[in-house]
Amino acid sequence: MAMKLFYSPIHGFIHKVLVVAHEAGVWDQLEFVPVYPVKDGYSIAAINPLHKVPTLALDDGTVLYGSQTVVEYLDSLSTTGHRLYPAEGPARWDAVRRLALADTLFEVTVVMALESLEQPPREMVFKWNWAKVVRAVDQMEEDAAKGFASFDIGQASALHGLSYLERQTSRGLHAPVPEGWDWRDGRPALTAWWDEAIQRPSVLSHLNKEYEGEESAEFCQSKVAEVLRAQGKPAPDSPAPVPVDFVPPGN
Repeated sequence: MAMKLFYSPIHGFIHKVLVVAHEAGVWDQLEFVPVYPVKDGYSIAAINPLHKVPTLALDDGTVLYGSQTVVEYLDSLSTTGHRLYPAEGPARWDAVRRLALADTLFEVTVVMALESLEQPPREMVFKWNWAKVVRAVDQMEEDAAKGFASFDIGQASALHGLSYLERQTSRGLHAPVPEGWDWRDGRPALTAWWDEAIQRPSVLSHLNKEYEGEESAEFCQSKVAEVLRAQGKPAPDSPAPVPVDFVPPGN
């Protein structure tokens, strides 16, 4: 049986987990299960109490959640001879540091994107988080200027974080986020790295490509039921109510 990847099929930004799956050579071992967490019928709370994507279900019923857990597991299965997590030592800790930097960049951008939907949005949320965004991207410029020995998990996460940041700033965020702001301005090393990295097959595999598989709520729930059966649990008669505090970061 294939592993089931429950994820948000919004390909307008780069999904770190899809990049890692492709780089590790395990793409064909995945069954993709689209999840729209705020739509009726798409709850995965029965297998992930956090009701968040990505969630990876193994054929024995084991469920892994949290993007950093999922990508490290997929990298551990690598069939390509190249691991995105370097071996123990300074290179590993540098890659993991950059992973944390880019993941947090993504998270604070999500916070601002959600706050933009509030009426009125709270200015302090943007002041507090925008400063983090600018410092994070400046640090990415410094890291890129030093160069990288090979493509690693920190870079995969940077693709994810920067592409989502660009998606949201292009749509417009509340002040003090400048209108028309572009993370490339004044960051030539990061820009050069980006222009090269987005040509990787692992990025081209999904970026700006429409999802072409089954994506109904019924399909999602059938896959949740398969996972529960693998765990020796009965499938619920109906999916759990959608938590009101969750909005998928792709929206």
